[in-house]
Amino acid sequence: MKGKLIFKLGALSTILSFLLVIPALGQVNQNLGEKLCAFKAQTLKELKIDPAKEKALLAVEEKCVVAREKIIADLKKSKEDLQAALAVASPDEAKIKGLVTAFNAAQSALFNSFKNELDEEMAQMSPVQQGKYLMAMERWRQDMCLPVH
Repeated sequence: MKGKLIFKLGALSTILSFLLVIPALGQVNQNLGEKLCAFKAQTLKELKIDPAKEKALLAVEEKCVVAREKIIADLKKSKEDLQAALAVASPDEAKIKGLVTAFNAAQSALFNSFKNELDEEMAQMSPVQQGKYLMAMERWRQDMCLPVH
């Protein structure tokens, strides 16, 4: 039981890490996304994932990328609407409350899309492959996304 909790906490921290490194909306770096896809493909080969499972993993990624495009568009619109409502001289609190709710819902949808993708990916792997995959993704996140001080 404790092992499952630790594993789930590790997976959740990886998801949160991805969310923290997503560039601000409107500044999404497509090149970074392409690098991530290439890194994932290479990592799957290194993990010696069964070809059928590798194909299923790539299909999961493609499905999630397509779904995330709409989520990001919704999040961008929510952000713009909230900024516009806050920019007026006397913001309408009821309107702001609704816009904050919409913005939070869009952020939750983005978070959930990453979590669901990771859950689907992990379901295709053995526990050892899962651990190695998480460590590889964490290494990529640190190398590619964290600012160097």
